[in-house]
Amino acid sequence: MLDFSEVFLASGDKVICFGDSITEAGGYVVELQKRCPQYTFVNGGRSGDKTPWALTRFVNAVLDQKPDALLIYLGANDAAIGRSIWGDEPMVTPETYRCNLVWMAYLARQAGIQKISFATPLQCFEGEHYLRHGDILRSYCLQAREAADIAKARLVPLDAMSERVRNGAPATEYILTRDGTHPTEEGHRLIAQEIIDAWKLPTE
Repeated sequence: MLDFSEVFLASGDKVICFGDSITEAGGYVVELQKRCPQYTFVNGGRSGDKTPWALTRFVNAVLDQKPDALLIYLGANDAAIGRSIWGDEPMVTPETYRCNLVWMAYLARQAGIQKISFATPLQCFEGEHYLRHGDILRSYCLQAREAADIAKARLVPLDAMSERVRNGAPATEYILTRDGTHPTEEGHRLIAQEIIDAWKLPTE
């Protein structure tokens, strides 16, 4: 039985932050490294990534790097593709997204990576993206939570954080993001704090 009340990392651990453009931008990864220098955080983000595509690079980007721990933060693109202006790409259903996350955790554990964490997407798109897609991210957040339960992975509940921060503000306003999807500098700081809290990490 995993004890999620314990500190997630040991001093000196190397963590790969595996994600899409939100991760590739570096904001929350840099903030984690600054605040928790006793660990090494590696940016494994790629712009436009969604879980089917991420699986194709999982060996090179994660397993071959032999990290001690893995954070998987994907979902915004999984929710958006196959709809509206991204209608030319195949849709990734919430259930497929969940299964892909579970497969990543399985592959990681087969390679000896025991410390695995999933971050939910933010609770909703904002501004024009919300007007275009509506409340679609919520179902992907729920599937990320279910995947964490299935895979016995540490959950980083970014959906709860964004709900807290938005505090009833209309989703058509930009609160956490600069363009509806990508977090502001403050948004990245809040994401890093949520990871630190979920992992019970000491900070400097």
